[in-house]
Formats: sequence, C-alpha cells, structure tokens
Amino acid sequence: MIYFSICSRKNKQPKSLQKLIDYCKKYSNLDVKVSYDATSIYEGHNQNISFFNNLKNINDEDIIVMCHDDLQIISHIDDLVKYVNYARKPGVGFLGVAGSCLMPPDGAWWNARHSRNARGFVFQGVSKETMTPNYFGNSGATVVMDGCFLAATYDTIKKVGINEPAYLKTGWDFYDIHLTYKAYLDGYTNYTVPIIIMHESSGQMREGWYAARKRFMAHHASTIPYSKLIVDKTNGLP
Repeated sequence: MIYFSICSRKNKQPKSLQKLIDYCKKYSNLDVKVSYDATSIYEGHNQNISFFNNLKNINDEDIIVMCHDDLQIISHIDDLVKYVNYARKPGVGFLGVAGSCLMPPDGAWWNARHSRNARGFVFQGVSKETMTPNYFGNSGATVVMDGCFLAATYDTIKKVGINEPAYLKTGWDFYDIHLTYKAYLDGYTNYTVPIIIMHESSGQMREGWYAARKRFMAHHASTIPYSKLIVDKTNGLP
C-alpha cells in the first residue's frame, strides 16, 4: 500500500490540492490524508501517519509519500508505483524528484546544478498548457532532496524519525534537507527517481528558510564538506 501524507491550510489551499487528492482516490492501492493547520510540518505528517496506522495498521514495507499540497502528479499510476517501490530495496532511504549529490556552501541544494552535482526534474506552473521544465540532472543517488515529493517505507521513516530536531526550531523550513541528510548520515542511500510532477511553487524562500539554513549549516559544519557523492559513479536507480 502507498499512503500520501499532505500538509495544508484550510484558508489557503492551492488549486493543485484537490487534483492530487482525486489522483490518489482513483486507485485502490493509494490512500491519502491531509492535515490542515498543523503547528509544524512534522506534526502534520505525524498526525497523518498515526491516522493511517490506527485505521489500517501500516506494515513496515508500506510506503509513505510526504508531499506538498501544491503539486500534481503527471506520471501514470504504473510508473508511480514502479518507482516508489524502489524504497523497499535494502539500504534505500528516501526517494524524491529533485536533489543534490552534495550540499553547496550557500546551503541551497539546487545551486549544485552549476557544478553538475544536482539531480532530478520537475515541471513548474499551474497548468499543463503553461508549465515550464526545470531540469537539475539525471536520476541517481543523492545526499539531500527537495521536500515537494519524498517517499520511504514506514520502517525507514520510523528509524530516521520525523520529529522536529531541536537545532532547527522553525517548524516548516529545511525539514526535507534535515530528513534526507539524516538518512544519508545514518547509512541510507537516497535517490531521485523519474516521477513526473507539476509544482505550483514559484520557489521563493520565506524568512524562516534563511534562519533554518543558517542553523542547519552550523549544526552540520563538521560533516557537510565531506558529504559528497561522485556523480558519474552514482547515476541510475538502486
């Protein structure tokens, strides 16, 4: 089973949310839960996962997709299932659609594209007629990934943990970098996979993002310079 966990706000829902919910409800092997107005993204995802677990008793090999409320999935269900199932392979951490083989000194993972160390692909926009492609690199292993779409087994999520770390203290920002980097440090291998989505976000960073970036980079100053994957040797899927 594949469970979609989404965090949103009742008074500020993007156009994509209902389409994302409808996509999930079309298929018997997908289930979806939206947490509205949680105090943090960690709380929202924990609420959703607890709901699924209480309702259906999630198995360790079931897959949890934690995604933004402002995206649409363009990939056919068969491709979605095919690629998220890689999360069940031994040693795999999180699967995503965009990320990087290293953390650049400025703390913005997408700037790794300038040195050809970024991975993944997304469409950006609000409709298929006007969306624009945003290419980062080939699919493959990553150190960190963007949180617009993250998938992992329930077992992996429990082991990595999705509670807010004390050093961040922002509630909504850098959670994706924290989770994927923690998985990397814990010995898992994260991957970008070719699931095609359209993301409404314009990519503008909030004030909290800058504060979280500063805390993250300071907290991990001793490991970030050494946390790099060789792109040519880590292309492809697990």
